[in-house]
Amino acid sequence: MSGPPKSPEAPVAFSPEDMARRRRRSIALALVLGGLVVFFFVVTLVKTGPAILNRPL
Repeated sequence: MSGPPKSPEAPVAFSPEDMARRRRRSIALALVLGGLVVFFFVVTLVKTGPAILNRPL
């Protein structure tokens, strides 16, 4: 069936350079996602036009 169970290996610690690279990538991803949110919001406002302010309450 299956062989003997393998012993779990200890996780490798990240170097400071790896942590800095990971942080920069996370910040870049957050900025891209935030930009997409703003972009979709602006596109939605433009598509609805000025009629969005002339609705009955």
